[in-house]
Amino acid sequence: MEKSWWYKFWFTICVIILSFAYLIPTFMGDKTPEWYKKLNDRRIRLGLDLQGGMHLVLGVDIDKAISDKADSFATDLESILKEKGIEFNKIERVDDSYQIKISFKSHEHAVSFEEKVIKEYPQFTIVNRGGNDIIIDFNDEYVANLKMTAIDQAMKTLTNRVDEFGVAERSIAKKGDNAILVQLPGLTDPERAKGLLGQTAQLEFKLVEDTVDLFSQYKDNLPEGITFDRAIYEGKDGQPVTEHYLVSKDKEKLLNFIKGVDTKGYQIVLGKEQRELETYYRTYVVQKKTPLTGEFITRTDVLIDHEENRPYVGLSFDVQGAKIFEKLTGDNVGRRMAIVLDNFVDSAPVIKEKISGGNARITLGAMKSYEELLEEANDLAIVLRSGALPAPVEILEERTVGPTLGKDSIDKGIKSIVIGTLLVLLFMMIYYKLSGLIADFALVLNLFLILAIMAFFEATLTLPGMAGLVLTLAMAVDANVLINERIREEVRAGKTPKAAIEVGYGKVFWTIFDANLTTLISAIILFQFGTGPIRGFAVTVTIGIIASMFTAIVVTRLVMDRIYHSHKIEKISI
Repeated sequence: MEKSWWYKFWFTICVIILSFAYLIPTFMGDKTPEWYKKLNDRRIRLGLDLQGGMHLVLGVDIDKAISDKADSFATDLESILKEKGIEFNKIERVDDSYQIKISFKSHEHAVSFEEKVIKEYPQFTIVNRGGNDIIIDFNDEYVANLKMTAIDQAMKTLTNRVDEFGVAERSIAKKGDNAILVQLPGLTDPERAKGLLGQTAQLEFKLVEDTVDLFSQYKDNLPEGITFDRAIYEGKDGQPVTEHYLVSKDKEKLLNFIKGVDTKGYQIVLGKEQRELETYYRTYVVQKKTPLTGEFITRTDVLIDHEENRPYVGLSFDVQGAKIFEKLTGDNVGRRMAIVLDNFVDSAPVIKEKISGGNARITLGAMKSYEELLEEANDLAIVLRSGALPAPVEILEERTVGPTLGKDSIDKGIKSIVIGTLLVLLFMMIYYKLSGLIADFALVLNLFLILAIMAFFEATLTLPGMAGLVLTLAMAVDANVLINERIREEVRAGKTPKAAIEVGYGKVFWTIFDANLTTLISAIILFQFGTGPIRGFAVTVTIGIIASMFTAIVVTRLVMDRIYHSHKIEKISI
């Protein structure tokens, strides 16, 4: 026994020392020495309910995601039909639906489409045939799959953004069929976070149709605050190009007006324009077709334009994107190309020459300080790097938990743990005497080990997690009660202290193991299917079960053996 006892003793001492080492950053916080942080800076994180932060529920516009998919396929169809020699007049998505209408040049081409194309795409069904026109639509199964994929992709994108933003212990989970719950503990800049999460980051490169005049017919009947304007720039071969557009200080008024403008198959988007140190909003007429999007981006970097001393975001495309960009710029020298981010024109430079290498840049708004521009560039780089959301998101619910409420929760939680623990310690000491004191030592060590393991894994402590701490302390006491009561029975039966301890621990082990195992299974189920605070509770209980088994069975037995075996005491204080 002597040799094995020393093995257990030194193992326990090592566990206590390591636990102490891992708890130093948690209890010292910012006062932890820098040299120690380099060795170990793991600490227990506090959840949203303890340190404050943001609680958001984001609704995903599923219909927009499916509509965009239909638009994308309509664009792809043009290339597919040309490759197969099927002639058509027009391909467009039917307004307010997912349907795609194809107008063929003859009935024979329409038949060829059904025979050679539509059979290769089982996600589509033909819903209408009329003359030379065919209308196709997504089938129900494919739409259901798209909805599920959109939510999953949105969750992944939001997770990437939050992780790059640097929020520790974030919680992101589905809520219902089309919403996502986001919890950001310890957040200090909620407005920036909302902008980061709410930005769709759909980047598109579209050709500007400056020769198309949609607004001259309205110039004499414009609402107050909206004006008609012209601009001339140098186009291909030095020829002047005149652009007609609307401009206003009021963005919403301009948006509402252009809703009634006949677009003639084009698209109207807004951009900004600086006039006499003031910001105005202006219209751009662009092609509906999007030849290049942000899906081909492989890298985004925040760079500095040293001539103007302004940050900008540099983009790099993959091989396919670089080829598309090179062809796009080569075929349209002298035209303007709009860089559109979330349906808003960032810039619309004139294409001077073919651009090879697959690199582009996004400039940022004027009239801001260098620090503001740098922060804006960093946020834009994050959302582009993490990928575009599959559809716009809307903040359905927003709740900010202040640090005062968090501090109040912590104080009350700690107070309840301290009072409950002291009462249990007092009861054990009075009822079981020396054996109760040994159990008290194991109980305190149990709490110490739980916190140390949580610090090692950088687990999150929430208010339900504190409840889990209290529960595990109660379970640890329960194990010691079972052991002590069994030893009492053996002593009453006339066994010596040594024999009573041997039988007491041996007979009770499987009872304690079974009780903890069932609780552990419940905790694993809660962790697997729960979210947020529920998972925090499950983690705390799981760690507590492991620690309580160690302290109740190993540590208390270690002390009991040393006292009653080594000193040959004939009567147990129990």
